[in-house]
Amino acid sequence: MTILLIRHAPDAVVPGTSPLPAKVAGHALSCQDCDSLPALVRCLQHAHRSQPAWVLIEVAAANEQQWSAHGPALCAALDALPVPYIEIARRDADALDTHLHPQHAPVALICGSVRDDACRLSLAIAARRLQAQEG
Repeated sequence: MTILLIRHAPDAVVPGTSPLPAKVAGHALSCQDCDSLPALVRCLQHAHRSQPAWVLIEVAAANEQQWSAHGPALCAALDALPVPYIEIARRDADALDTHLHPQHAPVALICGSVRDDACRLSLAIAARRLQAQEG
């Protein structure tokens, strides 16, 4: 099983950021980068087919036109996820639930301006949940 991290692409590889671990709680970590809401929809649809153990979603800021145009497809893709997800947002205003109302809320919403810290926290939550499921 894998943990899928969907990252916002424009600054997905920032010089000086901490490298991601290859494994989390004994599960492989797979990363997909996306640079738009339609790309996020495609990444979520891929997650539906590949069925990772967990999905971690870094949400990027988008304008209201983008939310209006792509929100319904994004909401449907979230609702179709067969596994739990954790959302990472820079601000509450960027959170998915601020713009969408999916049937399945995230297990956790991590809000913070320091990307590495938010990523580490979301990975730690997923690891702890995986260990609890296996124990």
